[in-house]
Amino acid sequence: MFNAFDQNALYQAHLHACFAAVREGFPHLAVHEIVEPPHEWFDAALARQIVMHLMIVELKWPKRRVVEVEDRSREAINRALRTVNGRLESPRFRAHYQTMAQRARTFISLQTTAEEDAA
Repeated sequence: MFNAFDQNALYQAHLHACFAAVREGFPHLAVHEIVEPPHEWFDAALARQIVMHLMIVELKWPKRRVVEVEDRSREAINRALRTVNGRLESPRFRAHYQTMAQRARTFISLQTTAEEDAA
C-alpha cells in the first residue's frame, strides 16, 4: 500500500507499475535486468528506456524529476525518449508499446483500488 498524497510514494508506485508492465512485454528478461541492464544487453536497455518513456510521456512525470530520482543524466533520459519515439514510428512496436502503457495504467489503478479498499 502507498500514500497517494506522498509524491515519493506515488512516484515509486508508478515506477513499479511501469517496470511490471514492461517486464510483461519482455518476458525473457527479469526485472533486475531491466532496472540495471547488463552491458551489451540491448533488449534490456531498450526495456529500461521504455520504462523511462512511460514515466515521462504517459504518466506525465517531469523529466527533471525522473533524472533526479533515477540518478541518470539528462542526456541518458533524452536518449531514451528519442530512441523510443523513433521506434514508435513502427506500427507493430507502437501497438506493443500501447499494450505496455495500458498495462501500467491498469497496475496503477489496481494499486489505487487496493489502497481505497483498505481505507
